[in-house]
Amino acid sequence: MPFSDASYDPQTLGLLMKAFDKAWHEVQSLNPGCTASQLSTTRKMMALRIMDAANKGERDPERLKDMAVRAVDGRDFG
Repeated sequence: MPFSDASYDPQTLGLLMKAFDKAWHEVQSLNPGCTASQLSTTRKMMALRIMDAANKGERDPERLKDMAVRAVDGRDFG
């Protein structure tokens, strides 16, 4: 997933952050016993999945959130 040329306007960045925050809240509630290392890896996977989808044109915060959650539960990353 190359991101070297990716940039986001303030509105898009806001919706990406909103999607990430909602996804993070959901993942944390489903996995309360994660270690700090697992949490760091999880956050990175979620952020990469959201950015990848945004780079492909996705702008729906709910769909972005769902993609991020699926990325870390093993159903849709890569």
